[in-house]
Amino acid sequence: MWSGPASLYVLIALAKSPQHGLAIADNVADFTEGRVLLGPGTLYRVLKDLDASGLIERVTPAPNEDPRRKCYAITHAGRGELSGAVRELGLVHRVASARLDEATVPGGRP
Repeated sequence: MWSGPASLYVLIALAKSPQHGLAIADNVADFTEGRVLLGPGTLYRVLKDLDASGLIERVTPAPNEDPRRKCYAITHAGRGELSGAVRELGLVHRVASARLDEATVPGGRP
């Protein structure tokens, strides 16, 4: 199971293609428009946890990659977790949006 936002961001990054650590961090920074920057400590802890849980796996680097780099790919189980997270976050978005639309603040103003 993904354990938090950093894990989810890594799964999203790997859903497109296998990547090495720095490429994952760059990918996350790109698709979050710089709002999320994964530092090395966070990134490599998340990679270790996702690998241990079977959601990602180490793979051989592409021929154009430095063979010394550790590359990772999302697994079938990882895709399932990501799909579940997307459904869960969709529910959270719908409920939060509805509640904001219904809410009133003190003083009677929405």
